[in-house]
Amino acid sequence: MRIWLAVERHDRWDPHRSRYRYTQAALSLMYNRLIRPASVSTGELEADLCALPEMPDETTYVFSVDPEARFWALEPTGARAFTAQDIAWNVERQQAAVDVNGLPDPHFFRRAAYDRSASHDATSDTSITFTTAEPDAAYLAGVHASPYAWMTSPEAAELYGDDWRDDPSDVMRSSGTGPYAPRQFNGFELTLVRSENWWRDESAWPDAITFTTGDTNNIVSLYDAAAFDRADFPLTNEAVEAMREQHPEHPTFEVPLDAAVELLTPLASDPESALSDPRVVRAIGIAVDRRQLIDRLYNGHGHVSGPLPWYLDGWCLDGQRLSSFAGYGEERDADLAEVSQLISSAGGAGAVGVVPLVVADLFEGFFAGSGEAVRSMIADAAGLEIELENRPFAEAIDQLRDGERFCFLGWGAVPQQADPTDDWLASLHSQGDLHWSDGSNAEMDALIDQMRMTFNRGARQDLGHQVQEMLLRGDAPQWQVPLVNGIQLGLHQPWLHPDPRLFEYAWSTDRLSTSWLDTSLDTFPVGRELPPLEDEAGG
Repeated sequence: MRIWLAVERHDRWDPHRSRYRYTQAALSLMYNRLIRPASVSTGELEADLCALPEMPDETTYVFSVDPEARFWALEPTGARAFTAQDIAWNVERQQAAVDVNGLPDPHFFRRAAYDRSASHDATSDTSITFTTAEPDAAYLAGVHASPYAWMTSPEAAELYGDDWRDDPSDVMRSSGTGPYAPRQFNGFELTLVRSENWWRDESAWPDAITFTTGDTNNIVSLYDAAAFDRADFPLTNEAVEAMREQHPEHPTFEVPLDAAVELLTPLASDPESALSDPRVVRAIGIAVDRRQLIDRLYNGHGHVSGPLPWYLDGWCLDGQRLSSFAGYGEERDADLAEVSQLISSAGGAGAVGVVPLVVADLFEGFFAGSGEAVRSMIADAAGLEIELENRPFAEAIDQLRDGERFCFLGWGAVPQQADPTDDWLASLHSQGDLHWSDGSNAEMDALIDQMRMTFNRGARQDLGHQVQEMLLRGDAPQWQVPLVNGIQLGLHQPWLHPDPRLFEYAWSTDRLSTSWLDTSLDTFPVGRELPPLEDEAGG
């Protein structure tokens, strides 16, 4: 199976020190987690290395390791069994977060997540018990089933040391239990082969999976030549629509874009700034015509998104409920009237002054003219003077967190799970690590605290709906204002039969292992051969 992926943008092969999505896509086929999402759009969980844990009480989790679980039949583990002691070592390594010299290493990006475990005890080779200091309903999804919760071997970490962090070229240092093991990485193409030691009852269908990248201008011609099996991102929807017309017999699909287009104006310690006034921020959020923005950015393929995107089943507000709030319905005149009232109550446009609108350079590069489109929407609807400026994406985010005051237009962070509890604890709660709340809404804090302690998913979703409605009514400041989530169009070769879960919103690349190729079709390309191993090629 050949898939387009920007593997040249990966960061490092140490599974505990990586954080790039392109790396994660490959790691998801080489490694396992204790448990994993059965559906990333609903948050339901299923077994992986372990069965779903038993919970004798609300702070205790007893995991049972699958007795068949094995590392690859490769060095340095040599097909040995995966044990509860391996789990304890993986957790302790991330909690310690130090390099081989015992010095703090900030590349262990998930230390805080694993510190949510108050204790762990491997009572046998196949059983480990975790406890939390207090009830934590998002603990399983946020820690043990998160997109980067990989289990690796102590042998590899000891053998490779900090080279595992510092040398991004040698994928053969990987040491996993997953259905695929690395065969070759040459900087722009990564090939994984089915593990001889794959232990789950669930088969891994393709003999091998190659991720390939290169000049995006060549994607269409490479797809036409059957060089890869699926065409979607980074192609524009216009390009995919043209390909669909050219290949009407090829199956098509739609993938919700996981990163929302949003306005970001987090709080700062500058009471003189107009953007410290929630009324001004709310007016700006309502002033953006979301449906017009969908047409402008995604050629009509997308949906407006509330505080949670529309594709998170059970967690987001349904479309009918969302459309009853200002900025989300079709009554544009009513929206404009509320914008006017909000600006007036804040002292009028003159008192507000010039509003800086910073657009991420990456975003503007992908959607040329998008900043001006949003600037004119806000200026026309709110009567405000909007000053437009482009800045590097990462630089702008750092400046916002340091307290500089401006509206920021770009893509938001990709949700790591459907359950928003962890994100809201960090960003909306008055004690949140991101400090993007003004700390003045006790009702909001109480709802989020209750979500954290409510283990019934349906009840937790109901609480989440109440949080969203508070934000949409303006009862609590909404400093992070989602606008729209687009839909990426795609098509694939007739011989590819994808697992339907492959097209969920994010973190689903592991479902390539349960997708399959019909090589009996006359159109299937002949001559697809694995690249030689490095030692076979004389490397």
